[in-house]
Amino acid sequence: MCDNTIKVGEYIVIQKQNYKKLHKFNKPNSSVNVGKDTINLIGIEGCQYFSIFKMIPKGTKRNKEYDLELSKEALNLIQEISLKTSGTDNRNIYDDGRSQKLSATEISELKSDSISASEIVETLITNSNTFHNKTEFSQAKYLKKKEKKYFEYIQILKPNLRNITEILYKLDPSKVQGVRIDTLSQIMTLSNISSEGNHLLYDSGSNGLLVAALLSAMGPQSNGQLVHMHPGNMSQKQALLAMNFTSEQNNKCVSVNVYSVLRQVYQGSDTNSADSATEKTTNLKRKAPENIEHESKLPKLEVSDTISDVNLNKEHDDAKENNDDKENSEVKENSEIEERAPKKPKWHFDNIRASEILTQKVDSLVIACKEDPQNIFMELMNFVKPGRPFVIYYSVAEPLQNLYMTLKSLSNVGALRLTNNWMRNYQILPDRTHPEVMMNGSSGFLLSGYILK
Repeated sequence: MCDNTIKVGEYIVIQKQNYKKLHKFNKPNSSVNVGKDTINLIGIEGCQYFSIFKMIPKGTKRNKEYDLELSKEALNLIQEISLKTSGTDNRNIYDDGRSQKLSATEISELKSDSISASEIVETLITNSNTFHNKTEFSQAKYLKKKEKKYFEYIQILKPNLRNITEILYKLDPSKVQGVRIDTLSQIMTLSNISSEGNHLLYDSGSNGLLVAALLSAMGPQSNGQLVHMHPGNMSQKQALLAMNFTSEQNNKCVSVNVYSVLRQVYQGSDTNSADSATEKTTNLKRKAPENIEHESKLPKLEVSDTISDVNLNKEHDDAKENNDDKENSEVKENSEIEERAPKKPKWHFDNIRASEILTQKVDSLVIACKEDPQNIFMELMNFVKPGRPFVIYYSVAEPLQNLYMTLKSLSNVGALRLTNNWMRNYQILPDRTHPEVMMNGSSGFLLSGYILK
């Protein structure tokens, strides 16, 4: 059984109605801004995920600062306000701005007082000349609008892949390369991620969303490994960190620079093939990052094999004493060189680990890039086992169309498909079910297939 309690140091998802925010709960007494409200998170540590909290104003509501109080459920205005009468139609109702008896100043004073949202709305309804003449549908619509403005409850959710994808996509689709939840599910399905296999991912800017998705699909008890290639010096990990994976599951993923690990693969198998390795890595048409460090060469130790002006008539004891002094000097010099030699960085050992996995070949290949994918795919396909799938994501169709025509002429790939996803959200309510008016029609394109040999 996994621990389902809120802990300090983990990421949490704060939901207020349809608004969700990803937040790292660093300190027990930390605060977070939700819209225009500042919420103090004291008291949520140790509570169960999916708990509901009521926002208690600190002082007056004008300060927009709130403490949290654990609640059993979130009450809506329709439940708290009893609607007694309603009209049959709205034909005799005119929006002339004089239906509300309260002035703007009086309404502002109601908001600043520490009273509940239901009391504020009830006061507005009581002083309205037209509310009771509206239809039941119009009254519910009015209450829903006021509830959105005065809602007093939040819920703490446990981060999962769907929540993180929705939050990052709504925040800025370009930061995740336009990968929507339906496209992400297609990538995971077409790549056939399993817990026993080794998988290869090239990602050049999805904020860690794809690596989090693949690692999640592999599971915490996975025996496989994921090689995460990226073009920069550091990989993007926001979505990966937000999943709150255990250290054991995080260790299943090795993040490496694509140019550095390819150099390790080609030079590791044949130390004399430096020119060949350079030629293969430059096929990507990208210069390696300038700050990739190279292993420093140790200075050569020069030791004279002969001793000049040796007196052959010298006694045996004197010669032995000179040899001992020479050996002690050599040992001291070697130890000083070892101390001066720098320690190898972590990326060096990550490259070795990744190159061993690539040498054995992987069970699937996923590419989500901002560059032209052709050279990247033609290089990385050599590390995929025969009969294994590959998926390439791109935000527009033209580069994938060109790659599709190139691969059709090859004999080592098959079952090529170029597709795109189109998802439409619907509002499902009694007598008013319809598609949402504002939505994004497309979420990139996918080129999928299999490596044959």
